[in-house]
Amino acid sequence: MNFTAPPGQPRGIAVGLKLLTSLPCDRCVGRSLNLCRPLDDARLRRLLALGGIRHWKRHETLFRAGDPMTSFFKIRKGIAAVSRALDDGRRQIVAVRAPGDCVGYLDNDGRYAFEGEALTDVEACAFDRRGFDAFAADHPDLAAAVSEALSSALKQTGQAMLVLGQLKSTERVAHFLCEIDALYRDRHIGGTPLVLHMSRGEIGDYLGLTIETVSRSMGKLKKRGLIGLIGSDGVVVLEGAKLREVGKVGAAPASVAAAF
Repeated sequence: MNFTAPPGQPRGIAVGLKLLTSLPCDRCVGRSLNLCRPLDDARLRRLLALGGIRHWKRHETLFRAGDPMTSFFKIRKGIAAVSRALDDGRRQIVAVRAPGDCVGYLDNDGRYAFEGEALTDVEACAFDRRGFDAFAADHPDLAAAVSEALSSALKQTGQAMLVLGQLKSTERVAHFLCEIDALYRDRHIGGTPLVLHMSRGEIGDYLGLTIETVSRSMGKLKKRGLIGLIGSDGVVVLEGAKLREVGKVGAAPASVAAAF
């Protein structure tokens, strides 16, 4: 029996899931994170039956703010940006999500509250929202995992507000580099150099800065010997402790909590 995305789901290519002895979860970094963590293999199969594995190319849209909500997604591979756009075309990226994180869960009266965009090629598990809510209602440990992930997202949002409201431009960029470095290392994305997978414009949309200010701030950090720059989006962190000091970041975290 194959499970494919039902009609009306957001953009992307659905791939059927078969009830096999081995699960695709066995090779997924998100198996021990977020809503999958408390589930045994039998319940994971039931969860996977709520949707299927879907794929998007870089810069394709996973879901749009204001569209009717059908499914939400847990990232298996790749990086996605969650954002909101203003009427004049400007946007604010509110989160960068990696394997193990969920996107598209938050809604406003049954419609997506934010937009999701693939910053790289993305592979994700899709879950029908109504079916998932019914499934979670019957499994308190799953409901608790969702609550924990939402709490983690709320803490990250508070931290982002602090960065945007209090830090100067170079401090924001330093904080961003530390944040992305910790996230990518935790989710086994890349290595050295650190490939950001974000343009200067996208970083600016995340930090509330112009492209020019992001570039100047990168140049200042390079001049101080804290980072090296390779190509358009490659960074080598040369002085991690000093970079965290500039970015007002505490000690490097042992892990980065998965979020919605």
